[in-house]
Amino acid sequence: MPAVRTMALPHGEPPGGHRDLTRRARTVGAIAWASFLAACAGSMFFFAFIAPESLLGDYPPDDRIDRIGVYTLGFFGLWCLGALASALALYLHAPGTAHDGAGPGPAPGARP
Repeated sequence: MPAVRTMALPHGEPPGGHRDLTRRARTVGAIAWASFLAACAGSMFFFAFIAPESLLGDYPPDDRIDRIGVYTLGFFGLWCLGALASALALYLHAPGTAHDGAGPGPAPGARP
């Protein structure tokens, strides 16, 4: 069996080489992943009923983009829309807002 080579870990990095993600990195990852999945589902649903040629209209053939371009623009447009919705949802559900009980006043359901 070949010997396993290990790299020296930088100072302060925990054993095993895994660093915990910061809160911001986890938030960005959650937004990106949720919006990506929503864009996948939205693209499949949207383009199952709408043909890319019908979206191009009456543009001259030399100025038009091809089907793949329409699919790409549709996917990234839905991804941006999903990212905006995910970011808004996480912003509204952020810790410290009044609705989660961490804000001023008693927690919902708490007895005085």
